[in-house]
Amino acid sequence: MKIRFKQIVFCTVTAGMGFAAYAQEQQIAQTPPQQQATVLQFTLKEAQEHALLHNKNIRNAGLAVSEAQKKVWESISTGLPQADATLDYQNMMGFKMSLFGQSIPLEPTSTLQVRVTQLLFNGSYWIGIKMAKIGEKISETMQLQSELDVKQQTRSAYLSILVALENKTILEKSLADIETLAKSTSDMVKIGVAEQTDADQLVVQVASVMNNIKMVERAVELAYNLLRFHLGVDINTTIVLKEKLDDLINENSAQDILGTTFDPENNYNIQLLDGQTELARKQVQLEQVATLPTVGMFYNYTYKLKASTFDMSPNNVIGLQASIPIFASGRRHSKIQQAKIKVETAQNNKELATEQLLLQEKQLRFNLNNALETLHLQKETLAVSQRVLESITRKYRQGISSSFDVTTANTSLLQAQGNYISAVNSVITAQTELEKLLNTL
Repeated sequence: MKIRFKQIVFCTVTAGMGFAAYAQEQQIAQTPPQQQATVLQFTLKEAQEHALLHNKNIRNAGLAVSEAQKKVWESISTGLPQADATLDYQNMMGFKMSLFGQSIPLEPTSTLQVRVTQLLFNGSYWIGIKMAKIGEKISETMQLQSELDVKQQTRSAYLSILVALENKTILEKSLADIETLAKSTSDMVKIGVAEQTDADQLVVQVASVMNNIKMVERAVELAYNLLRFHLGVDINTTIVLKEKLDDLINENSAQDILGTTFDPENNYNIQLLDGQTELARKQVQLEQVATLPTVGMFYNYTYKLKASTFDMSPNNVIGLQASIPIFASGRRHSKIQQAKIKVETAQNNKELATEQLLLQEKQLRFNLNNALETLHLQKETLAVSQRVLESITRKYRQGISSSFDVTTANTSLLQAQGNYISAVNSVITAQTELEKLLNTL
């Protein structure tokens, strides 16, 4: 039973504020200013807001949006006037041209040419701009999705600390009770009222509870480090949680979440699929307009730094040019059909994702309801186990019960405590996942 309980505690411990957080604040307050590390205090909402400002994943998502905005301007600038300058120098290496029996040496030449071009019509240009804007919108949606993920991760880490600290508080109370009983039994052994076996059994129980507390303390430190990571703060930063577990996890808040309606169209994953579908449609248009001509105009100005002997080229030239697709052996038609297939595939993916989200919503609501019922049951079981242990302890001190009865009752209480913490974790997980789906974090 002891091994089983340790496994339960190790697997279920994750978060809470209680005695350990208070002791931590007192220790910080008594530390000289020059020795104090950075101390940050957060409510859950404040922690989420801090994470949104400093989490590196959010920063990367913001950079992706900026990059998409630059791509929009890149697409637009392609159709704006373009100017290039070319400077050249040519030396004929003493070559002489023969003309009407005359030998004419060709002198070195050097020119500076400026060319200005302007796109007048290109179907792909306009479609490309629209596709770039859709890409920008997709990047913005991905940024919102990243923010939602970080808020969920921060909430989970915050609550994990609260649950672990709550578990530690419960175990410390059990330790104090069993230590008191073990001491009184040891005193009884000295005067010959109890046997050494009874005292030894209680000492083993004390060691078992102390070992469980050590495991919980390691879980608390791990949860704090995870929260520091999500907040984007230094690993040596001291974090104080300003809210308690009961402030965040209660039946009223869970019922509010259960009463919230779900619209798949508000889900970021669906919005991303909408963007991909729209991109696929634009790709069809892009392949269709590829059959249209491209028309542009140009202006060339040539400044002759060193003119040749026979210079017959003008300094200013203006003109129009058009590129007209004529025949591609069915390649363009094939590309259009492929693009249409991708549109249909994207639509199917959206419908499939919508169905999956509706099923997920139903399952998450069931999970939360079931977790709340389990938590209520485990609270009652914990209270009953506590009363049983207190009753058997009184009988043991009166000589009516044996140390084996006390050990068994204490083991049952520890198991009930582990089941209670596990139930709290289940509620946290179910509620957080549903809140993320409903976008209410």
